[in-house]
Amino acid sequence: MQTIIKKNIGRLIYSFVVVTFLLSLTACSLLPKEEQVLAPPLVEPATVEYDVAEVQSGAIIKRLTGTANFIPVSSENLFYQQSGGRLDMIHVSESDSVKKGDTLIEIDSGNIKDDIQQLEIDFQKADLRVQQLVEQKSDKYSIEIAKLDKQGLGLRLSQLREQLAASKIVAPMDGIVTFVTDRKIGETVEAFESIVRVADTTKLQLLYSAINTGVLDEIVVGMTVNVSMEGKQMQGEVVQTPEDIPEDVAATDSDLYDSSILIRVDLESTEIEVGQNAEIEVVIAKKEDTLLIPKNGLRTSGARNYVQILVDNTKREVDIETGIISTTQVEVLKGLDEGDKVILK
Repeated sequence: MQTIIKKNIGRLIYSFVVVTFLLSLTACSLLPKEEQVLAPPLVEPATVEYDVAEVQSGAIIKRLTGTANFIPVSSENLFYQQSGGRLDMIHVSESDSVKKGDTLIEIDSGNIKDDIQQLEIDFQKADLRVQQLVEQKSDKYSIEIAKLDKQGLGLRLSQLREQLAASKIVAPMDGIVTFVTDRKIGETVEAFESIVRVADTTKLQLLYSAINTGVLDEIVVGMTVNVSMEGKQMQGEVVQTPEDIPEDVAATDSDLYDSSILIRVDLESTEIEVGQNAEIEVVIAKKEDTLLIPKNGLRTSGARNYVQILVDNTKREVDIETGIISTTQVEVLKGLDEGDKVILK
């Protein structure tokens, strides 16, 4: 009996092992197969393309160009020579044309006009008195006294007329009014205070004012200026720069003249009006047969000037020494050879 039981147990163990093995095989067949990991494809780096220009040999010109306008060469500040005067009449405004001798400003002269009229009457009476004494053949002493009375009245009359003339400011020349005081009628005017300015319109010059004053740094007196106006070509010459402004001129309008140059032009055969425009060109520097690069190829860092060049498709930096720099080109004195490829910005 025990033998039969042992045999049955053995069969059960065998059956369990077989079933377990078969189940493991079945489970393996149900699981998905592991996919094979593929290596990433190889990507070639993109080729970098640069905008380049070759170093070339040629001519370079640095010039100043712009629009200038004609202004009077000279003007005169006019003032009242006595202190304590009060403005009585202002006969002109800025930009008015005037003739020599025209009355521009009048200062209150008080009763001088009335005094002059009375003295003129007294002088005529004294003159008649002398004539009467002479015709009556009066004694010489009476005649001499009458003559002295007339002479005294004449001196006094001359003094009053001079005072009246001094109370008027008149135009010393034909021209235009470029300044009139902003003081009002009745306000006191100090002695030698500029009240009105008249400019001589018979002599004109060109004024060029720069927005960026740095462009005037290399302009010097004596430089030749090409002037173009209404199809006519003329020659001019720089006669004033911000570096050599006379003190009296600077005092009139320092902001204007600190950023301007004056150009003398031969206008003998040309009729020009104040304010008329003309195109100017000043050649500052020029050079033939020199190495050149475009201006947008130059790079700077502090005082360093350098360029980036392309050598065998490789970018390199090279320090250079520059010469003339125009609005579009740069002269290269050292650092590059003709044919080098400069990378542009």
